[in-house]
Amino acid sequence: MMARRGEPDGDSLLRKVRLILDAFDTGAPVLGLSELARRTDLAKTSVHRVASEMVEVGLLNRQGRRYELGPLLFELGQRVPRTRDLRLIAARYLEDLAVTTRETVVLGFPGDRNVLFAEKYFSQRGGGVTFTQVEGRVPFHCGASGKALLAFGDPSIRDRVLGSTLRQRTRWTITDPAVLDAELAQIRRQGYAVDRQELVVGYGAVAAPVFSADIAVATLTVVGPIDRVPVARLAPVVTAAARALSRDFAGVNKS
Repeated sequence: MMARRGEPDGDSLLRKVRLILDAFDTGAPVLGLSELARRTDLAKTSVHRVASEMVEVGLLNRQGRRYELGPLLFELGQRVPRTRDLRLIAARYLEDLAVTTRETVVLGFPGDRNVLFAEKYFSQRGGGVTFTQVEGRVPFHCGASGKALLAFGDPSIRDRVLGSTLRQRTRWTITDPAVLDAELAQIRRQGYAVDRQELVVGYGAVAAPVFSADIAVATLTVVGPIDRVPVARLAPVVTAAARALSRDFAGVNKS
């Protein structure tokens, strides 16, 4: 029998596991069998079989007839040395930036297909917590963090993104690869990236790269309502913090 479009061969269990894991996001943290099949383009019988095995080993949890990501994934993520070390070192920089800018600050890492936000510090304004609609993972091409990682990060990721379809999130999202490539060149010249409602309407951001061996391995990003993101004031503060974090991280790697 011919496999469905996009479905790996029968012996490609790991690729099926990857497709199922990628189907979940912050907008859809719990998914039923039919939705998993639609998002992965796998047959329902295949999704059910693989998802059942993933539940048994802790990669997924089952809630009735629906599934969510399992605790083992978090545990495994904590074991990645570079990510763990950088998160620990970055904590004080995130807090300092949140206090200084009075906006939300996030630490982003490059994933395989998306930017992953590992830590988030919320600012205090008017006695309350400022809410940001930044998701746990977002596409590289829309948002300050992603553009900073594309400009200064692994060239293979940049080539893959520029060669792919750039999906629109808002009417300000860059969807033309040539326009994005030109902006990445500008980001490399100025040392930071800016988002003006490209990811979430009404919100903007300024991001600077955190380096390891001349490659961006993370970003520090200040996020806030668009009318509270003065680039000229925020960019020097964010880039200075990212440079200091890069130095501290390099010192840990040498020890």
